[in-house]
Amino acid sequence: MGNMRTARRWTAAFVLIPALAATAACGGAETKEQDTGKAVYGLPLQEQFNAATEATRGTGTAAFTSTLTYTSRGGKAVERTEGSLDFDKGTARAAVTLKVDRGFDKGGAELVGEPGSTAGRTLSTRGDDVYVRQDSSPWLRYTPEAITRLGVPTRAVSAHTAGDVAPYSGTLADLVPRMIPRTAPEQDEAGGRLYRVTTLPETAAELLPPELQVTQGDEVEVTVRLDPAGRLSEVTADLSPLLVTLSKDDDRAEGITSLEAAYTIGSYGEPVSGHEPDGDVQDAAEVLTPIGDMKRGRCAASDTGLGGFAVVRPVDCAKKHTVRVLGQTEVKETFPMRAEYSDPDVYGQEQCRRIHAEAPDAWVREAAVPGRLKVFGYGTVDQTFGGEVTGTVVSGDYTCFLTTS
Repeated sequence: MGNMRTARRWTAAFVLIPALAATAACGGAETKEQDTGKAVYGLPLQEQFNAATEATRGTGTAAFTSTLTYTSRGGKAVERTEGSLDFDKGTARAAVTLKVDRGFDKGGAELVGEPGSTAGRTLSTRGDDVYVRQDSSPWLRYTPEAITRLGVPTRAVSAHTAGDVAPYSGTLADLVPRMIPRTAPEQDEAGGRLYRVTTLPETAAELLPPELQVTQGDEVEVTVRLDPAGRLSEVTADLSPLLVTLSKDDDRAEGITSLEAAYTIGSYGEPVSGHEPDGDVQDAAEVLTPIGDMKRGRCAASDTGLGGFAVVRPVDCAKKHTVRVLGQTEVKETFPMRAEYSDPDVYGQEQCRRIHAEAPDAWVREAAVPGRLKVFGYGTVDQTFGGEVTGTVVSGDYTCFLTTS
């Protein structure tokens, strides 16, 4: 976002065994995979993705890796998720890391993350509840009630609640049963299949943060690979067409030249553990608040697992904190005709500069970067043309704050 908005992350064991026994075991495994594969590949083409999803869930457990790679002229930003799934229990555990190159496009970084930063969080899912821990913070439990109360910013965690495909949603795997292959897949030497399909832009955009979502544009190309047993193995997608559409409405996206997603899944049926949160667990609805509700001088921590500063955890200023609120301000500007320049964020920034200039020195000295002021808020522009009334009304509500070290 702009200055006026908040952005918004095998070891192998070798054992000598009799050759005959090894051959028999290998043959049995191949036969089982082939039999399972027939249950998928023997169906009409349009039914194979649903059958593959069921075959995948039928394995009981699995491990997965999901990546989103944003590329700009000056570097990349990669969000990598590694986790495990328990289909039978409806639970999952995942470690998410967002690494942004120092040279990543400045405008694009406002949509993705701070250049030169690495941020991590751990998620644990159980049904409709998502537990998140960032750094050394307690676990925060995001229930459906908490997600409803805290609103859109919780999309960073609510997107990962257990779904129909896997107990960890928000990955390319979600798209598979929603697509229908139109052409026969390619078959590899091992007996797996590679499908080339497309999906609607608004469907693919569901995998992205709200700031990057679009509802129109060109279709997105997706490849789906199934293993010899007909189970989901890999999904990749070129999401760059979404950037083309987004750039028309948000010039910050122009600096991001490509966006690619990938998902791999395997280690089927192997034991998984650690899905339950360990240690202190707090209810997000009870301990978090929108930053717009924070009063002047109050402090907060931004370790909510949501990214950005839209929702924070209020703390006593005498304790460790990462946010100091300087004040709240309301924008209300009226023009008698169509305004040539009517960005409410600009007015919000101007008002926050005045608030910053009048803030106590002790607060200002806390800034992690001297002189850097941050602003979060939303604005609207209402224009009326024709008739007796012609004019522009610019309005918005903004929070002026500092990030502290």
